Amino acid sequence: MGSKYIIDYAEKLKRGELKEIVGRKKEIRRVMHILLRDMKSNPMLLGQTGLGKTSIVIGVAAALAASDCPPKLKGRTIVGVDIATMMIDCKTQAEYEDQLKEAFQELQAAKGQKVLFINDLGFLAMTPNGNHEIPKFLKPKVLDGGIQCIVEAELNAYKMYIETDPDLMSCLQTMYIEEPTPAEVIDILRGVAPRYEEKYGIKIPDDILQKAVSMSARYVKSRLFPEKALDLLDEAATGLMMALDEGSTKDNVLTEQHIANIVSFWTGIPMDKVGSEDKQKLIDLENFIGRRVIGQPEAISVISGAVRRMKSGLQDPNRPLGTFLFIGTTGVGKTELAKALSEFMFDDETALLRLDMSEYMEKISVQRLLGPPPGTPGFENGGVLTEAVRLRPYQVVLFDELEKAHSEILNLMLQLLDEGRLTDGKGVTVDFRNTIVIMTSNLGANLPRYQRMEFLRKNLRPEFLARIDDIIPFHGLAEENLLAIVDIHLNKFVKRAKAVGIKAELTLEARKWFADEVFIAKNGVREIKRLIQHHIENPLSVLMMYDKVTSEDLVKIIRPKDKKGVEIVVLKPEEQNKVLEEAVTVETKMDDGVDDRPPPPPTFKLNETGDENADLPAWKRAQLEAAKQQNGNEQASAAPHKIVKIPVMKGFKSTLGKGLGVPKMPSAAMAQNVPDSAVPSVVSGAAPDIAEEPAAGPPPVPSVEK
Repeated sequence: MGSKYIIDYAEKLKRGELKEIVGRKKEIRRVMHILLRDMKSNPMLLGQTGLGKTSIVIGVAAALAASDCPPKLKGRTIVGVDIATMMIDCKTQAEYEDQLKEAFQELQAAKGQKVLFINDLGFLAMTPNGNHEIPKFLKPKVLDGGIQCIVEAELNAYKMYIETDPDLMSCLQTMYIEEPTPAEVIDILRGVAPRYEEKYGIKIPDDILQKAVSMSARYVKSRLFPEKALDLLDEAATGLMMALDEGSTKDNVLTEQHIANIVSFWTGIPMDKVGSEDKQKLIDLENFIGRRVIGQPEAISVISGAVRRMKSGLQDPNRPLGTFLFIGTTGVGKTELAKALSEFMFDDETALLRLDMSEYMEKISVQRLLGPPPGTPGFENGGVLTEAVRLRPYQVVLFDELEKAHSEILNLMLQLLDEGRLTDGKGVTVDFRNTIVIMTSNLGANLPRYQRMEFLRKNLRPEFLARIDDIIPFHGLAEENLLAIVDIHLNKFVKRAKAVGIKAELTLEARKWFADEVFIAKNGVREIKRLIQHHIENPLSVLMMYDKVTSEDLVKIIRPKDKKGVEIVVLKPEEQNKVLEEAVTVETKMDDGVDDRPPPPPTFKLNETGDENADLPAWKRAQLEAAKQQNGNEQASAAPHKIVKIPVMKGFKSTLGKGLGVPKMPSAAMAQNVPDSAVPSVVSGAAPDIAEEPAAGPPPVPSVEK
């Protein structure tokens, strides 16, 4: 009765129920070697999932069935026990135990001619979720040599259930299964390719087998050979067969693009980034990123070089694709560069894992990155950092404001930056070799270059700095960069308005006003978003709530000549033609589906009011106005010694009299013989053109000699 529950692998091979095994000759021979031993003749194959442990056992079964084995092993077969069918057939526990006894007694009666294959440690060890009747009946027969077996186990299960049992350790011979080399995997694929060609009706060139191995090695690092290469080739062949059946293609030859498509599905990398044909985009990478990140050519150049080095295959395969430290003040484009890099690499700027280090200022917060230890709440969810990278191994990892993190987190990152891996709270090793690691910091941002590194060494450990590929400084934004940056953000507003059915455009004067205000605020690019919200989005939303704007209307943002700020004008269809000729629409210049940056604008010379200073920034106009008031509305002359007093106005940059006309020196000062280098900053005495300072109020601004 027990024989019907015993599975003969040789018979399954004859019926074609098992795949023919290619390669792994060395491992198959090693299993046979152990089976011939007098003691410890039960091989136990140890290794991670995907290495092909079960395939090796099937290969042994095929070799024994074909008599391709040592003479003393001829006539032996590899068998298993169908426990699932046995449990279904048995109506009572007693009947089930009787069937187990009968099956194991039959194996014992075969006197070593039937070798039991055990792929579940519950057959031998008392595992928590195992069937305890099985080891109760089987283990004594294995220990006394009545039943010979081949055991398959993973390392964690082996350490938990086998190493703690001295009896089992005494009768099992461990055999570690190593990952095959790429050359061995290519031989395995060559062996299975004819079967795929016959099954799917396609042709697989030999160079495609090599591409499958190289792409799986480069992009699918979370899995092991040979499983990942076999899966990649199988799925690509299946995709081509489906395309042939649907009539979408007539070419039945598997190509590199089919392999790249599957890699794209697995990893989330856009298919055109996997192939090697997109070289022109890599050559023009500086221009691509420069359309989003304005005024940082040095940072863009370093990042572009790293990406090209990575794409060419010259990057060290045992480290992250790139590790960079961005140094700069707030609002100069550090995070924007990380987003632009994500957009180029993955066609998605959201492929960015951003970790704000201000949330990890305590030592205990390290557990949040790696995951809590076993037995604590949240253990099943994994770590914030490790779990995100394990699920999406290709992305940009941004550690924002690094200087705020606890020192323990910086110590943790030493392994990440050097070896490209971290071990989470579950004991699983997470691969970071397909990530780009970017860290931002304000440390030493305002220091000269020759002082910056010394300052960083005082605040960050030397071994940490040594593991970073490049430390990239970000400069303050120049005045000429602001209009292009403002246009990027204004264009995003125009697109958002278009998405809700509102047509909007801005005149050139209005755009310039935003650039002036950002320059005055000195808060970086983030000031632009606040200005757009306050001066455009808030009042426009009120108009929309009162139904004052329809989809047929044109919302035009202008800069009134006699008012401060910008103004929203809603134009009906009949009023739009004459206005459109004068308007400079941001959207028409930038809404091309590629980037958000318009071509660099020329120096604007509007002078619509006839004012020669109309094109100057607000702080320059205020400076000239102050000089004109002190000059008595007269044009200044270039005297050898002149003293200027300019009041400092909040929000404006004081020039301290550089290049401005000034009043004549008071006669009381001219009467004295004062050397050029000793002209006092404030002249006392009766002078009709300089008023005495009031007793109260802000401190006086010292006069400066020109």
